Amino acid sequence: MTKYPQAALLLTLLSGCSIYDIKQLVALPDTALLIRQHDDGHNTLDAVVARDTATHLNGVRVNPEQVPVTDSHSLAIKKNAPPISPIVTLEQAQKTLIQYVADVEEQPDRIEKLSAAAERLAQQYPDDALLQSLWQRLSRYSGWQPVNSIINSAGIDFVSIKGWQPESPFIRIRRALLPPVAETEQIIFADQRLVLFMNNLSAVTLQIDARLDDVPFLPESPTQLIYQIDENPTQSLSLVDKADWRRFTLAIPTGEHIVRFYQQQPVGNQYIKLRFDEAGVALSVAQERPYFVSTTDAPFEFYSQGPAVLRIDELTNGNVSYRYQNVTDGWQTIRLPPTDGKPRSLFRVSQRVVNLKPEAPRNRVVQRELIPVPAPTMLLKDPVMSKKVALIDTFKLGEQEDGTLSAGLDVVRRNNQQESGATLPLEQFIQHRVNYRYFDEPNDVYWNTLGFFRVREHGNPSFGMDEAAYYNPDWLPFTVRSNAKVIAQVPDKQLEWLAQWNISIAQAYNLHPKTRLIPSLSYFARAMSLRNSLRVRADPNFKLKVDQDVFTPYKADHTQGLTPALTLEHKPWLDTVWSTKVSVGSNENLAITRPDHFATETHWQQLLGSVELDASYRMTFYQVDADRTTSSKRSYAGLGLNWQHWTSYQDRLEANLQYSYDLERRVNLGTLSFTYHFGEGRGLRDFAPNEIDFRDIRVRQIENEQNNVMRDIN
Repeated sequence: MTKYPQAALLLTLLSGCSIYDIKQLVALPDTALLIRQHDDGHNTLDAVVARDTATHLNGVRVNPEQVPVTDSHSLAIKKNAPPISPIVTLEQAQKTLIQYVADVEEQPDRIEKLSAAAERLAQQYPDDALLQSLWQRLSRYSGWQPVNSIINSAGIDFVSIKGWQPESPFIRIRRALLPPVAETEQIIFADQRLVLFMNNLSAVTLQIDARLDDVPFLPESPTQLIYQIDENPTQSLSLVDKADWRRFTLAIPTGEHIVRFYQQQPVGNQYIKLRFDEAGVALSVAQERPYFVSTTDAPFEFYSQGPAVLRIDELTNGNVSYRYQNVTDGWQTIRLPPTDGKPRSLFRVSQRVVNLKPEAPRNRVVQRELIPVPAPTMLLKDPVMSKKVALIDTFKLGEQEDGTLSAGLDVVRRNNQQESGATLPLEQFIQHRVNYRYFDEPNDVYWNTLGFFRVREHGNPSFGMDEAAYYNPDWLPFTVRSNAKVIAQVPDKQLEWLAQWNISIAQAYNLHPKTRLIPSLSYFARAMSLRNSLRVRADPNFKLKVDQDVFTPYKADHTQGLTPALTLEHKPWLDTVWSTKVSVGSNENLAITRPDHFATETHWQQLLGSVELDASYRMTFYQVDADRTTSSKRSYAGLGLNWQHWTSYQDRLEANLQYSYDLERRVNLGTLSFTYHFGEGRGLRDFAPNEIDFRDIRVRQIENEQNNVMRDIN
């Protein structure tokens, strides 16, 4: 074998070239052709072996009309492409595929009618483990075969490939687990056979290197490489995983000869590498793969008999992508025009065909030895055998559904933060309050009822009620918060009152797992008895006597308003929250374009054990309007401390200190609160999400020492 041509083209090896029967050709003199042969008899042109680098036939176009042919007598009926299969539920798909597996394993010939429908179900639910396992079990009764009933195409291109480039998507995935393959190495994988056609002008001494490669984490499995020259007796070579290359020599006489290579008993995820060498010179290998050309004027068309599933491989810029297409019952005409508006595309199409006698899978089973676990050292108490027991109800049955009651005491020193005047009266009072919270789970509503009574430093006591609701059902895209309150007082001899209703809607958008943006819109409306009263102007000390929640000049001038706001919240750690908020407040005319004021506030909330710290700054800028002759600014710096403790009976004690400093008036303000929450085993169930900061951590701090128990009384 002293001289090799640069290229050889075998139309006989192009399975599915046309619907005509092309006369077979033989290997040209002084050449060696490498063929991959499968158990189903399908041959694939894989390489031209020569001492000189073979000429790549990229761009070569074969026109079947210019090749001597004979007519085919295959029946074909032209029909439109099939529709998409109907969608079924996952449970229906699982039951259907279980029935398919049972039918096929009982009567394998049923796979011909069930294979296409089963594969459609597997493609419809690719993430379901049960469905994919059933499909893998059923797919053993089928295989892929190139389509061979070609109607029309723009020719055939031979595309050069380097190294081992399997077409099967399944083998492509497995290749990622195997050691790399050099471009000069040939691969025998699974039940493939490598066939070398040689036409020698003189005797040849062919040296072959063989090596076994395997997945590193599977048990070693030695194998036998079988090789045969023509019809001579077969010979074998033992190969062991992780061993070096083994070389053997074949003497090939003059003339045409065939050398076959295959693995005796292949197992999964294992393959043999081969390298060919003649006269001390490594034979270069140029691998080429045929693709049908599809253009706008001559799209690729072929016949396919259904029901069946087609696998369409498309080559684009050196990358192969694949997709599947279902074929309905009967002969169908399939047309594949160029994709994505391209002038031409390259396709290879295979059709799933039945295999009534599949070989049993030869997989290696990894035997695992379980480590014995020592016997438990804890001794369990004997079960209660007495007929008489005592039931000790730490939490009385039935009271867990009754909501959460809270009692609190507040000591308050404040000025009205909504006022924009130069001087503001301070007020101090002690407030006694009672809260009742209840979570209406069927309706997704958190209710909070508050009643309070204030003993004031100046003026008579005041009292009131506040009913709040937090509504966030699954069907509503935003959260709704609303509250209505009534406050009353007798400043001198007449009962004065204020009633107010607030409603707010908000929606949180996650910008990042730790960051969210919360836009909101709020509206309020209020009515009061002192809005147009002359006593406010007649008595200069009246502002000291009246509760600021009953009357202030700002409340009298703003009986309704609209407040859009935007809050940015970042949670870098589980116990830290940084937030900033900007808002705009309207006048009574609800015109946002000419607002009454602008406001902003910033918070740093930090949880340290059972204590929460809240450092804040807020500022409000009031514009000139009909009720205000000059603009003004209100700004406060604040610090809050909140301490909570759970008792062994799941009651909660809470202490809260809020300090703020009025920067413009240089006034110290503050609130000290004590609250006792009667839990009754409900924990934080009745508290709305906006009431409890760091809720996940607070829940983990609940004491669970006490519970309802049953004891023997004998």
